[in-house]
Amino acid sequence: MTEEFDFEKNMKNLKQIVSKLENGDLPIDEALKNFEQGVKISSSLKKYLDDAQKKIDENLSQLNLDLQRKGDQDEV
Repeated sequence: MTEEFDFEKNMKNLKQIVSKLENGDLPIDEALKNFEQGVKISSSLKKYLDDAQKKIDENLSQLNLDLQRKGDQDEV
């Protein structure tokens, strides 16, 4: 069973990683590990947002089709 993606939790984790990296106190190995984790989280967040945008676009297209059909029926 796959775990549901928690956008807010991942965003919080990414912000924490960025904060650690900006602080500059991490040893290079730990900084690299944090950077790699941040890139993975960032990629997951982007995919989530891209998928959400696709769903919104599909719903708006369907709504426009429905409204267009309704308008065509009203003209008859």
